[in-house]
Amino acid sequence: MITAQGAARLPFAFDRPVLQWDVRRGAGALVVRLFGSLGERELRQIAEAISDRGRSPRDLVCLEFEQVTHLDYRALAEFTRALARQGNRGANVCLAGLSAYLKGLFDVAGLGPTLRRLEWMPVEEAVAPHREPPGFASTTMQFPGGRREIRS
Repeated sequence: MITAQGAARLPFAFDRPVLQWDVRRGAGALVVRLFGSLGERELRQIAEAISDRGRSPRDLVCLEFEQVTHLDYRALAEFTRALARQGNRGANVCLAGLSAYLKGLFDVAGLGPTLRRLEWMPVEEAVAPHREPPGFASTTMQFPGGRREIRS
C-alpha cells in the first residue's frame, strides 16, 4: 500500500544543492551557505541539517543568505520555530547576509521581531543608544557649594 505524503518527494537529478557547509577553521562558527530560491522542502532540509550537525551548546551555526534569491514566506514560521528549538537544544543559530527583500519577507510572515533576535550584526553597526539610567544623582557646581539634582 502506498501512502500519500504531502510535500515529500525524491530529488530530481537536476535539483541544485541548497546548502553548503564551510570548512571550520579552529574554534570558529559553523557557516552554512544557502543558495537559490528556498521553499518549504528546502527550509525543512536546512533545519534538519542544522539539528544533525549543531548538537553542542558551545557551537554557533551561522546561516549565510547572501546567495538566496527568494524564501517561501508561508514556510518561514516553521523554519524560525525550528531554529529557536535548535537554540534551546544545541548550538546557537544566527542569520547573516539577509537582503532587504528577504527581511521584508520575514516581516510579511509576521516574524520581524524573531528575525532581529536571530540576525547577526557586526559590532560597528550595532550602536546601542546611550542614555543615563533614571534616578541617578548628579552634582552641579553652584555658588557657594554644590547642589544635588535628581534626574528622572
